[in-house]
Amino acid sequence: MKQDFDLHTHTDASDGSLPPSALIEKARSEGVRFIGITDHDTVKGIDEAVSAGRKFDVEVVPGVEISVDFSPGTMHLCGYLIDAGNAVLNNKLLYLQQGRARRNEEMIRKLNGLGIDISIEDVKAEAGKEELGRPHLASVMVKKGFACDMEEAFSKYLAKEASCYVDRIRLTLEESLEVIRGSGGIVVLAHPAQLKLAGEKDYRSTFFRLKDMGISGIEAYSSCHSEAENRMFKNLADEADMLVTGGSDFHGDIKPDVELGVFGDVVDIDSDELFKKMKYTAAIRRRRR
Repeated sequence: MKQDFDLHTHTDASDGSLPPSALIEKARSEGVRFIGITDHDTVKGIDEAVSAGRKFDVEVVPGVEISVDFSPGTMHLCGYLIDAGNAVLNNKLLYLQQGRARRNEEMIRKLNGLGIDISIEDVKAEAGKEELGRPHLASVMVKKGFACDMEEAFSKYLAKEASCYVDRIRLTLEESLEVIRGSGGIVVLAHPAQLKLAGEKDYRSTFFRLKDMGISGIEAYSSCHSEAENRMFKNLADEADMLVTGGSDFHGDIKPDVELGVFGDVVDIDSDELFKKMKYTAAIRRRRR
């Protein structure tokens, strides 16, 4: 079911396929009134998105998604209502981007080892001014005939656990919290199913621990979850008295089955109330800095 908000989206500033302005225009045309821009390790798409939001009457929530060193699964944190110009935030994101550059070069070496003749120069030309990422590698592969389409390039070579995937540099949980909260933002745990914990008991204890560390909310509703997981995470977030958010993890052509504003059949969130709570929580955090 389509919602009127989506707090987890990606643009071509990181690994999405749509420019920020095109994503906002799409949101407007599909009835999404509130949208979070949460590109991986960059805030470069936020200014364009905010400007487009004013044009198309869509409220843009400035954000970022940061990967955290975690086991047994993966942990991603979304920071919302951040100051995109914060120097500490941008320095830390630059460090992560430099790690991404090394990662891109290593993936290209792996592709070359399989006889796929692409170069970093090809990828830079494809990306233009955008942050280099796997979508640009995939696009070059398609153009050179090494994959039929973007989906095949990812599934065979670039997706996690595929033959040429290289893991990215990650921050610790403490570092991630410090940098997001230091920029005035609030922290939400993204798609918790990807933590790959054993069951409800482990998720409950983890949510309470994360709350004590300063995480404000749980992305209980996600396209990455089953309906049963959505219900469980909603109940556990309520039990921990944390914000309950939802997002599609929209990437455009990179994840063609993921629709903007769709992250569950039954989503028990009043979007207007959620944004009031988010802004109030962010304001309280800033007063305590």
